[in-house]
Amino acid sequence: MDKKAFRAWQRNRLITFAKSPVKKAEDQELLNLALSHPWVKKAHNIGLTFSLPLEVNTLPLIESLQKMGKKVYIARCYSNRQMDFVFYEAGSELKETKFGVLEVASQEAPIKNNLDLLFVPGLGFSPEGKARIGFGGGYYDRFLAKYQKDYQFKAVSLVNSGMYFEEPLWPQESFDIPLDDLIIVKEIKQQEAENNEEG
Repeated sequence: MDKKAFRAWQRNRLITFAKSPVKKAEDQELLNLALSHPWVKKAHNIGLTFSLPLEVNTLPLIESLQKMGKKVYIARCYSNRQMDFVFYEAGSELKETKFGVLEVASQEAPIKNNLDLLFVPGLGFSPEGKARIGFGGGYYDRFLAKYQKDYQFKAVSLVNSGMYFEEPLWPQESFDIPLDDLIIVKEIKQQEAENNEEG
């Protein structure tokens, strides 16, 4: 399956999955796993996005990180397919983009791309090579290619059962940048361990 076909197929799967009580329960579990992750505990400046309904819900994570005293930066995308991370304080005015994603409205809000940790969204993830497929804009691959080597921040993703693939069902390309870690619901992690023992 090529990337375009996979994205269309997977988007429909996730729209259906988003309506299930399983997703809500897994979102809560992933929130708890994220907050207990050592990289999250250590990080001061954390980049995220406000999630779409078919993604893992990041709003509780954003609020929890702020309560922990972390500085939260929200992605801002530009028409040239570049992006920056903009400081977000609780109560800051937000605006909706043409993609339906919320961004910080203020043009004066500080930008910081020298992050400690970045949560990367996507449609599908696989532990094989810590692979990810996004929505097709290439924003995150460009951002990681531009900044991660210099700033040495970690890139992680939250992965529910609807987004998880044992191996990538999409083609891997040279410009696809692997993640540093996947935060995966425990049921899948246990299944992975059992499969490895059997293999």
